[in-house]
Amino acid sequence: MMRAEPWQTAETCGPEKAQTLKKIEVVMALLKKADFPLLIVGAEAITTKYKSGDMVDYFIKLAKKAKIPVVATAQTVKAFREKGFKEAVSMGAMEVIPLLTDPKWKGTHNKGPHDLVLTFGYPYYYEWLMLSGLINFAKQIKTVSLGRYFQPHASWSFPNLKEENWYEALEKLLTIVGGT
Repeated sequence: MMRAEPWQTAETCGPEKAQTLKKIEVVMALLKKADFPLLIVGAEAITTKYKSGDMVDYFIKLAKKAKIPVVATAQTVKAFREKGFKEAVSMGAMEVIPLLTDPKWKGTHNKGPHDLVLTFGYPYYYEWLMLSGLINFAKQIKTVSLGRYFQPHASWSFPNLKEENWYEALEKLLTIVGGT
């Protein structure tokens, strides 16, 4: 069953709570509106299955089709590069989040500050903290959590989803941005 409550019930947020992604087209609209989106991918992308591979395969497809720059942690960037995706930038989450809060930072490719951040691949509590930092100190940035559990500190998040519903939503996103 889909619920828009924090997956870890002790986690409560402030007065603002993520909007629930009931239609994946919302992500596409956010991507079209964004000047400089960014995808931040953690180590769980390596261990989370996607079809015959892992979520790194999924995010390579998404990054290429939607033309989104990728920041990945050390072991994750290695996986991206082993799969032929050399464009991923190696940076820890606790390095990139403070940079995103700085309006003078020109982004990962020196083109301007990022205005949309999509996240995946971190333990729930860790992503919670990352998104909390952005919602409180970078209000100009919209955030989307692409994990299968509701992240209340994101601007947009999936509700708590069953695995098959989550994969279905991710596939629909790829289809919308032009990938299959």
